[in-house]
Amino acid sequence: MSKATWLNVGGRADVLFKPCDIEDLTYLIKNTELPVSVIGATSNIIVRDSGIRGITVKLGEQQISGLEFLVGIPGTVGGGIEMNAGAYGSDIASVVQSIKAVNLEDGNLYKFSSEEMGYFYRGHSLKGNWIFVEAEFKGVNSEYELILQRLKEIVEKKNKSQPIRGKTAGCIFKNPKNCRAWELIDKSGCLGLNIGGARISKKHCNFLLNYDNATASDLENLGNRVKDAVKDKFNVELEWEIRVLGSY
Repeated sequence: MSKATWLNVGGRADVLFKPCDIEDLTYLIKNTELPVSVIGATSNIIVRDSGIRGITVKLGEQQISGLEFLVGIPGTVGGGIEMNAGAYGSDIASVVQSIKAVNLEDGNLYKFSSEEMGYFYRGHSLKGNWIFVEAEFKGVNSEYELILQRLKEIVEKKNKSQPIRGKTAGCIFKNPKNCRAWELIDKSGCLGLNIGGARISKKHCNFLLNYDNATASDLENLGNRVKDAVKDKFNVELEWEIRVLGSY
Protein backbone atom coordinates (compact mmCIF):
# COMPACT_ATOMS: atom_id res chain seq x y z
CA MET A 1 0.00 0.00 0.00
CA SER A 2 3.00 2.33 0.31
CA LYS A 3 2.77 3.37 -3.35
CA ALA A 4 -0.94 4.17 -2.98
CA THR A 5 -0.87 6.41 0.11
CA TRP A 6 0.09 10.06 0.49
CA LEU A 7 2.52 9.22 3.28
CA ASN A 8 4.13 6.44 1.19
CA VAL A 9 3.94 3.85 3.96
CA GLY A 10 2.07 0.61 4.55
CA GLY A 11 2.26 -3.14 3.96
CA ARG A 12 0.29 -5.19 1.48
CA ALA A 13 -3.50 -5.46 1.32
CA ASP A 14 -4.77 -9.04 1.01
CA VAL A 15 -7.26 -7.97 -1.67
CA LEU A 16 -7.62 -4.53 -3.30
CA PHE A 17 -11.03 -4.03 -4.92
CA LYS A 18 -11.95 -1.07 -7.14
CA PRO A 19 -15.71 -1.15 -7.83
CA CYS A 20 -16.88 0.01 -11.26
CA ASP A 21 -20.11 1.48 -9.88
CA ILE A 22 -22.49 1.38 -6.90
CA GLU A 23 -24.01 -1.94 -8.02
CA ASP A 24 -20.53 -3.50 -8.12
CA LEU A 25 -19.89 -2.28 -4.58
CA THR A 26 -23.18 -3.51 -3.12
CA TYR A 27 -22.73 -6.92 -4.76
CA LEU A 28 -19.35 -7.35 -3.10
CA ILE A 29 -20.60 -6.43 0.36
CA LYS A 30 -23.62 -8.73 0.12
CA ASN A 31 -21.52 -11.68 -1.05
CA THR A 32 -18.41 -11.71 1.14
CA GLU A 33 -17.75 -12.79 4.69
CA LEU A 34 -14.28 -11.24 4.73
CA PRO A 35 -13.65 -8.01 6.67
CA VAL A 36 -13.97 -4.91 4.47
CA SER A 37 -11.91 -1.72 4.84
CA VAL A 38 -12.58 1.38 2.77
CA ILE A 39 -10.07 3.92 1.45
CA GLY A 40 -10.41 6.89 -0.88
CA ALA A 41 -7.56 9.12 -1.99
CA THR A 42 -5.60 7.92 1.11
CA SER A 43 -4.84 11.53 2.00
CA ASN A 44 -5.60 11.13 5.73
CA ILE A 45 -4.59 7.58 6.61
CA ILE A 46 -1.63 5.62 7.91
CA VAL A 47 -1.57 2.00 6.73
CA ARG A 48 0.45 -0.05 9.21
CA ASP A 49 3.54 -1.91 8.03
CA SER A 50 1.77 -5.27 8.46
CA GLY A 51 -0.79 -4.29 5.81
CA ILE A 52 -4.58 -4.74 5.76
CA ARG A 53 -6.34 -8.07 6.16
CA GLY A 54 -9.47 -8.96 4.20
CA ILE A 55 -10.76 -6.79 1.35
CA THR A 56 -9.71 -3.17 0.89
CA VAL A 57 -12.19 -1.19 -1.21
CA LYS A 58 -10.54 1.65 -3.15
CA LEU A 59 -13.05 4.32 -4.09
CA GLY A 60 -12.91 7.14 -6.68
CA GLU A 61 -9.93 9.45 -6.86
CA GLN A 62 -11.62 12.73 -7.77
CA GLN A 63 -10.19 15.65 -5.83
CA ILE A 64 -12.60 17.84 -3.91
CA SER A 65 -12.87 21.22 -5.59
CA GLY A 66 -15.33 23.89 -6.63
CA LEU A 67 -16.42 24.88 -3.12
CA GLU A 68 -14.12 27.65 -2.00
CA PHE A 69 -13.27 26.57 1.55
CA LEU A 70 -12.37 23.08 0.29
CA VAL A 71 -9.70 24.21 -2.15
CA GLY A 72 -6.41 22.54 -1.30
CA ILE A 73 -8.02 19.89 0.91
CA PRO A 74 -6.92 16.56 -0.60
CA GLY A 75 -9.20 13.55 -0.71
CA THR A 76 -12.38 12.15 -2.19
CA VAL A 77 -15.84 13.61 -1.75
CA GLY A 78 -16.84 10.48 0.18
CA GLY A 79 -13.97 10.95 2.61
CA GLY A 80 -14.91 14.59 3.08
CA ILE A 81 -18.50 13.59 3.86
CA GLU A 82 -17.34 10.94 6.34
CA MET A 83 -15.16 13.32 8.37
CA ASN A 84 -17.11 16.55 7.75
CA ALA A 85 -14.04 18.12 6.16
CA GLY A 86 -13.68 21.83 6.58
CA ALA A 87 -11.50 24.91 6.83
CA TYR A 88 -11.70 28.67 7.22
CA GLY A 89 -15.01 28.66 9.06
CA SER A 90 -16.94 26.32 6.74
CA ASP A 91 -17.43 22.58 6.47
CA ILE A 92 -19.24 19.88 4.50
CA ALA A 93 -22.28 20.11 6.79
CA SER A 94 -22.88 23.70 5.71
CA VAL A 95 -23.03 22.92 1.98
CA VAL A 96 -24.35 19.37 1.58
CA GLN A 97 -28.07 18.78 0.98
CA SER A 98 -28.40 15.02 0.60
CA ILE A 99 -26.17 11.97 0.68
CA LYS A 100 -26.34 8.40 -0.60
CA ALA A 101 -24.45 5.69 1.27
CA VAL A 102 -23.99 1.93 1.18
CA ASN A 103 -24.30 0.13 4.50
CA LEU A 104 -21.34 -2.17 5.16
CA GLU A 105 -23.48 -4.64 7.11
CA ASP A 106 -26.31 -5.31 4.63
CA GLY A 107 -24.91 -3.90 1.37
CA ASN A 108 -28.02 -1.80 0.69
CA LEU A 109 -28.09 1.79 -0.59
CA TYR A 110 -29.70 4.50 1.58
CA LYS A 111 -30.35 8.22 1.19
CA PHE A 112 -29.99 10.77 4.01
CA SER A 113 -30.63 14.47 4.33
CA SER A 114 -27.99 16.70 5.89
CA GLU A 115 -30.14 16.89 9.03
CA GLU A 116 -30.34 13.09 9.28
CA MET A 117 -26.53 12.91 9.15
CA GLY A 118 -26.34 14.79 12.46
CA TYR A 119 -23.04 16.44 11.64
CA PHE A 120 -20.63 17.73 14.28
CA TYR A 121 -16.97 18.79 14.23
CA ARG A 122 -15.08 16.27 12.05
CA GLY A 123 -17.80 13.65 12.21
CA HIS A 124 -21.44 12.59 11.91
CA SER A 125 -24.02 10.74 14.01
CA LEU A 126 -25.02 7.86 11.72
CA LYS A 127 -24.87 4.51 13.50
CA GLY A 128 -23.01 1.64 11.86
CA ASN A 129 -20.42 1.59 9.08
CA TRP A 130 -21.08 3.38 5.80
CA ILE A 131 -19.52 4.01 2.40
CA PHE A 132 -20.56 7.41 1.06
CA VAL A 133 -21.00 7.18 -2.70
CA GLU A 134 -22.98 10.24 -3.82
CA ALA A 135 -23.86 13.73 -2.57
CA GLU A 136 -25.82 16.78 -3.63
CA PHE A 137 -24.33 20.15 -2.69
CA LYS A 138 -25.79 23.62 -2.61
CA GLY A 139 -23.98 26.68 -3.92
CA VAL A 140 -24.48 30.42 -3.91
CA ASN A 141 -24.36 32.56 -7.06
CA SER A 142 -21.42 34.94 -7.14
CA GLU A 143 -19.24 36.82 -9.59
CA TYR A 144 -16.57 34.72 -11.28
CA GLU A 145 -13.77 37.15 -10.39
CA LEU A 146 -14.75 37.15 -6.71
CA ILE A 147 -14.68 33.35 -6.57
CA LEU A 148 -11.23 33.23 -8.19
CA GLN A 149 -9.93 35.85 -5.76
CA ARG A 150 -11.21 33.87 -2.78
CA LEU A 151 -9.61 30.67 -4.07
CA LYS A 152 -6.31 32.47 -4.62
CA GLU A 153 -6.35 33.87 -1.08
CA ILE A 154 -6.94 30.44 0.45
CA VAL A 155 -4.22 28.76 -1.61
CA GLU A 156 -1.71 31.48 -0.68
CA LYS A 157 -2.59 31.15 3.00
CA LYS A 158 -2.12 27.36 2.89
CA ASN A 159 1.23 27.69 1.11
CA LYS A 160 2.49 30.05 3.81
CA SER A 161 1.23 28.13 6.83
CA GLN A 162 1.18 24.42 5.90
CA PRO A 163 3.78 21.95 4.52
CA ILE A 164 1.58 21.02 1.58
CA ARG A 165 4.55 20.14 -0.67
CA GLY A 166 5.79 17.37 1.63
CA LYS A 167 4.64 13.80 2.23
CA THR A 168 1.89 14.50 4.73
CA ALA A 169 -1.66 13.42 5.53
CA GLY A 170 -3.02 16.75 6.70
CA CYS A 171 -3.72 17.55 10.33
CA ILE A 172 -2.76 14.79 12.74
CA PHE A 173 -5.23 15.62 15.50
CA LYS A 174 -8.68 17.16 15.83
CA ASN A 175 -8.94 20.43 17.70
CA PRO A 176 -10.09 19.89 21.30
CA LYS A 177 -13.02 21.96 22.52
CA ASN A 178 -12.14 25.65 22.99
CA CYS A 179 -8.50 25.32 21.88
CA ARG A 180 -6.32 24.47 18.90
CA ALA A 181 -4.32 21.26 18.68
CA TRP A 182 -1.28 22.96 17.12
CA GLU A 183 -0.97 25.39 20.03
CA LEU A 184 -0.97 22.55 22.57
CA ILE A 185 1.58 20.62 20.50
CA ASP A 186 3.83 23.67 20.17
CA LYS A 187 3.68 24.51 23.89
CA SER A 188 4.45 20.87 24.71
CA GLY A 189 7.83 21.20 22.98
CA CYS A 190 7.02 18.93 20.02
CA LEU A 191 7.87 21.30 17.16
CA GLY A 192 10.33 19.49 14.88
CA LEU A 193 10.25 16.30 16.97
CA ASN A 194 11.20 13.19 15.01
CA ILE A 195 11.26 9.39 15.25
CA GLY A 196 13.13 7.55 12.51
CA GLY A 197 12.10 9.14 9.22
CA ALA A 198 8.98 10.78 10.67
CA ARG A 199 8.93 14.40 11.82
CA ILE A 200 6.53 16.96 13.24
CA SER A 201 6.52 19.85 10.77
CA LYS A 202 8.31 23.03 11.83
CA LYS A 203 5.95 24.99 9.57
CA HIS A 204 2.74 23.71 11.20
CA CYS A 205 3.15 21.39 14.18
CA ASN A 206 -0.18 19.61 13.67
CA PHE A 207 1.26 18.09 10.49
CA LEU A 208 3.16 14.80 10.42
CA LEU A 209 5.80 14.39 7.69
CA ASN A 210 7.47 11.41 6.10
CA TYR A 211 10.71 13.26 5.39
CA ASP A 212 13.21 10.38 5.17
CA ASN A 213 11.73 6.97 4.26
CA ALA A 214 9.69 6.66 7.44
CA THR A 215 7.84 3.47 8.28
CA ALA A 216 4.22 3.46 9.35
CA SER A 217 5.44 2.60 12.85
CA ASP A 218 7.66 5.71 12.87
CA LEU A 219 4.66 7.90 12.01
CA GLU A 220 2.22 6.27 14.43
CA ASN A 221 4.75 6.20 17.28
CA LEU A 222 5.59 9.87 16.75
CA GLY A 223 1.91 10.79 16.80
CA ASN A 224 1.44 8.86 20.03
CA ARG A 225 4.49 10.55 21.57
CA VAL A 226 2.94 13.93 20.79
CA LYS A 227 -0.35 12.78 22.35
CA ASP A 228 1.52 11.75 25.51
CA ALA A 229 3.40 15.06 25.69
CA VAL A 230 0.19 17.10 25.43
CA LYS A 231 -1.54 14.86 27.97
CA ASP A 232 1.34 15.27 30.44
CA LYS A 233 1.48 19.06 30.12
CA PHE A 234 -2.18 20.04 29.71
CA ASN A 235 -4.14 16.92 30.73
CA VAL A 236 -5.84 17.06 27.31
CA GLU A 237 -6.40 13.87 25.31
CA LEU A 238 -5.81 14.62 21.62
CA GLU A 239 -7.92 12.60 19.18
CA TRP A 240 -6.43 11.35 15.91
CA GLU A 241 -7.83 12.99 12.79
CA ILE A 242 -5.74 10.65 10.63
CA ARG A 243 -7.16 7.12 10.32
CA VAL A 244 -4.84 4.24 11.17
CA LEU A 245 -5.56 1.01 9.26
CA GLY A 246 -4.14 -2.49 9.57
CA SER A 247 -3.10 -4.86 12.33
CA TYR A 248 0.06 -4.80 14.42
